[in-house]
Amino acid sequence: MSDTIVDLVVIGGSAGSFTALKTLLADLPEDLGAAVIVCQHLSSFGESRSAELLARYATMPLVDAEEGMALEPGKIVFAVPDLHIMVGKGHIHLRRGAHENNFRPAIDPLFRSAAVYGGPRAIGVVLSGMMDDGAAGARAIDRTGGAVLVQSPDTADCDSMPWATLDAVHSAIPVPLGDLGAAIAERVGRPCGPAVDIPWDIGIELKIAGLEGATMENEHRLGELTPYNCPHCNGVLWEIEDGPIKRYRCHTGHAYTMEALSESQEKALDESLFSALRAHRGRASLIRQMATSTRNEDNRQRLEVRAGKYEEDADNLARMIKQRKAE
Repeated sequence: MSDTIVDLVVIGGSAGSFTALKTLLADLPEDLGAAVIVCQHLSSFGESRSAELLARYATMPLVDAEEGMALEPGKIVFAVPDLHIMVGKGHIHLRRGAHENNFRPAIDPLFRSAAVYGGPRAIGVVLSGMMDDGAAGARAIDRTGGAVLVQSPDTADCDSMPWATLDAVHSAIPVPLGDLGAAIAERVGRPCGPAVDIPWDIGIELKIAGLEGATMENEHRLGELTPYNCPHCNGVLWEIEDGPIKRYRCHTGHAYTMEALSESQEKALDESLFSALRAHRGRASLIRQMATSTRNEDNRQRLEVRAGKYEEDADNLARMIKQRKAE
């Protein structure tokens, strides 16, 4: 990897990005003088077949990431399930750090690592996807002198991620999908500006993703304590002002944009309501069984009244769940 030319491309995508990658990878020249890393949102279970399925469209070899793998020009490396993929100094790291924006692998850790170890040599590319993972990482690339390209929203199956990045990074350039490969190739190999000092917050957040710096002290440095709890671990959350982006982190490392936090809270609330419904129905059933087992009439009536109250609460919870699903 050179210190003087653009030679690192990191690509992030979610819903709709597989279709976009079929076009983009076919348009990249086989002699592209850059290492290319792709992070798609993946299930934590099973294996990803993206590299295998996209190989027929790509001009360059596609491989799944491995810990310590060297960064090589002309090779496209894909993230694997349940591990963040990050750039190191000339190689790749895979780390099982906390979820970011409800995903692991997430795009933001990859982009932050490209900012730290690539700086002005890096190009960040955001493809089709829901929500806004990648926007904060794209800001990190921009802040360290790299370039940010975005699949133009009108050519994306899901335009939320492209729009989020364009809103967060004013220098980001929207490019129609059919022109994106050429736009990347045109920038690769160009002389780039000198490396810049890495902002302390980008460095700390990269360490956190690698399970090296998630402490309450670091979260205090990054932001202000909030009344919110982390939906993943129930720890307190700190609010981070990142330019136009408002984000949240807990001291174990889970990270959220506002939209990702809202989605995770909604899921946690839904699970809590069903858990409460189960508990009330189970409690009512047990107390009714207790009532049938006693010969004391006063005790039986008291237990049946208690069981009725639990059943009434269960009916109210069921109505709440139905109303929420109907919204």
